[in-house]
Amino acid sequence: MASLLVLFIFSLIMAPLFASLPDDKTYFNSNLSHTNPHMNSTTQLFALNPFYRCDIYPRVCLAKGGVAPHCCKKKCVNVITDSLNCGSCGKKCKSGEACCKGRCVDVSTSRSNCGLCGMKCRYNESCCKGKCKNTYSDKRNCGACQNKCKMRESCAYGMCNYA
Repeated sequence: MASLLVLFIFSLIMAPLFASLPDDKTYFNSNLSHTNPHMNSTTQLFALNPFYRCDIYPRVCLAKGGVAPHCCKKKCVNVITDSLNCGSCGKKCKSGEACCKGRCVDVSTSRSNCGLCGMKCRYNESCCKGKCKNTYSDKRNCGACQNKCKMRESCAYGMCNYA
């Protein structure tokens, strides 16, 4: 058991040394570094080792296999889509909001992000409870969301019983 612990500690100490070996020898898969310009053999190794934190090694978030490109509170996150770090570290979206392109958006009412980020309603539709509805002809959303026409009335041009 003690020998395993010594071997483990030794591998943690030696890992950064091996990561800095010259690239002319085949120690790593050379194809991996072509997917991200900010990545090299060292960052690939950091991404695979849970003891390397992004607050100490910021490039670990950019490595292949990394969770997301930004470092917030010692965790790799994507500030473009993370509702706990929307646009910047620590900026939380309210309940019912989603982080769309780094902005907190109410997806139940937003015409350009209806239900999901990037889901756009057509020009004649409104976003009602996260679904695109034609408020010019929908009896349950006539003229506005949740505006219901009475029994036997129709909706035309956004007005109930238009004639």
